[in-house]
Amino acid sequence: MSKSPKVDRLVLYKHGVAFVGRRGPVDGDFRLTFRRDDMKDVLKSLTVDVAGGGASVGAVSFDTPADPRAELADRNLLLDPGEALAGLVDALRGRAVQVHRGGKTLRGQVIGVDAAAEHGRQLVLRSDSGAVKLVDLAGVRRLDVLETASKDDLDYLIDRSRAATAGPNCDVTVQIRGAADDLRVSYIVAAPMWRVSYRVIRDGDTVTLVATGIIHNPIDEDLTDVEVTLTTGQPISFDIDLYHGRRVARTVVEESDRAAGPRTARSAMVAAAPPMFDGLPAAAAYEAAAADVETSDRGEYFEYRLATPLSLKRGGAAMVPLAVATVDGVRREVVWREDRGPAPDIVLTFANTAGVVLEEGPAVIYEQDGYAGEAMVDFTSRGADVRLAFAKDLAVRCRSDASFRTVTTRIRLTADAVVEEQRCERLHTLHAENDHDDPVEVVFELPVSPQHVVSAQDGATDAGDDGLWRRFAVAVPGHQVAEATVLESWPVSSQIGYDDLEPGRLEEWLADRSLDAATVEALSQVLAHQNTARRLTEQGERIEADRAEAYAAQSRIAEQLRVLGTDGAEGELRARQVAELEALQDRAGALDADARRLRDDAEAARQQASAELRRVIGAESP
Repeated sequence: MSKSPKVDRLVLYKHGVAFVGRRGPVDGDFRLTFRRDDMKDVLKSLTVDVAGGGASVGAVSFDTPADPRAELADRNLLLDPGEALAGLVDALRGRAVQVHRGGKTLRGQVIGVDAAAEHGRQLVLRSDSGAVKLVDLAGVRRLDVLETASKDDLDYLIDRSRAATAGPNCDVTVQIRGAADDLRVSYIVAAPMWRVSYRVIRDGDTVTLVATGIIHNPIDEDLTDVEVTLTTGQPISFDIDLYHGRRVARTVVEESDRAAGPRTARSAMVAAAPPMFDGLPAAAAYEAAAADVETSDRGEYFEYRLATPLSLKRGGAAMVPLAVATVDGVRREVVWREDRGPAPDIVLTFANTAGVVLEEGPAVIYEQDGYAGEAMVDFTSRGADVRLAFAKDLAVRCRSDASFRTVTTRIRLTADAVVEEQRCERLHTLHAENDHDDPVEVVFELPVSPQHVVSAQDGATDAGDDGLWRRFAVAVPGHQVAEATVLESWPVSSQIGYDDLEPGRLEEWLADRSLDAATVEALSQVLAHQNTARRLTEQGERIEADRAEAYAAQSRIAEQLRVLGTDGAEGELRARQVAELEALQDRAGALDADARRLRDDAEAARQQASAELRRVIGAESP
């Protein structure tokens, strides 16, 4: 068996896989050992390429995931601990063997082992002559198996016993016919995602950013002088089990049932916790190592390529410098937001002029004499701003109070309704109390909403916005309290139907000069006509109800008249009801006339309201 090619390349991705490259000379077959959990990825990605030499690649064989102990037990080859010889002999019953004991050689077929013998365990053999012989196993120094089947079983016993003692590992044997001067092997395995931690070192107005990568050895062997690349790329990767055998239910005539569809799942990612760094670092200590890191922006991903080969012990990890740069646009601010309590944040802001894309990761900030705080760096492209809130200023306390009002800015008259346009105003009163000896400028940040206009008022200075937050600076002298105001306004509008318009609302618009007196008077006339039409309509509806009642009474009397006679008491009752019927007919006629008159008067009032409204709308139109 040839020695396997050495790992010479390692590419670590952010989504939990590693690309492993091996390279070197081989002469014949070689073996690779993988964790069984990695076999699924290995089987879908393993490639072998003969780059130099006349060799060719044959089959790639590997241990199945079946339990090797169960396989040995199925062939009666599972030997009990401490009973290897006795168990092996028992497994060879009926087979021809040759036993070496002392200076003698005995040949025969194994009958079994007599454990109840007076002088210890005895091997019971049938000799070629047919005699049964007992051989003391304690004196046996060698036992030869003579049959081919027995030799095959012994080979199987050794192979499966090796698999049984391999634990979580699996051997993969690559068949190579001939010798290769340069053979390359590559595959992917699951790996802890590589991560980044930062050191942000501030000295006055100068900030130095140090980016360090944290990587783990993803394979179960020591790595020496390996070319390492860290990439932000995230190729599509999934988990498919090609390692465990899969049996497919088949029918006699439906061949299509022999095929099984793939199963997909997301592979889990294991993340390592960043180590703590104690003391004030010197950026120069990282510069030499970071200078050997080559960076490349390939559009869909950014990568760091370590020019100096790296060595990682089995199960080990390392932290490697990726970039060291002095950044531009540095600002140190005291920033307050309402949802973060009374103490404002101390925020360090700078532009990402480090020349690399910054991955998400923790940053430790050092100022002047030591540790100042911690923050998380978001994924930041080159040239974008980095904002790190790393501490609280407990000597400053802030709050914000708000008052709200609505101002009518315009009244528009349409054919169907009055449109009231308003301006909503929220006045933010910003308070800051400074216990420092020196003055402090506090930047208050207010959320930006669509169509909202926010402007500085008394004591506040507009400090710009970032699309999400509008910023206002307030200067606070030492041991004093400062107060400033900021006005936030936005437009709203509502429609009020003329039928729902109340006279009191007209008076409000007249009072705040949203409408002039002539327009209010004209609208009052419109409302008066509408009210008249409404009143007349209601009267007409009541009369129509009375008329309907009179018609119903007439119908009842007419029914009774059809059954009453003309003589005697019935004749007298009939005469009275005839008189009542005539009276009801006269009343129904009068009510009908009144209803028609009221309908006509109501319609006339509505026409007057409509004409007046058209006149007013025409006068209001530009």
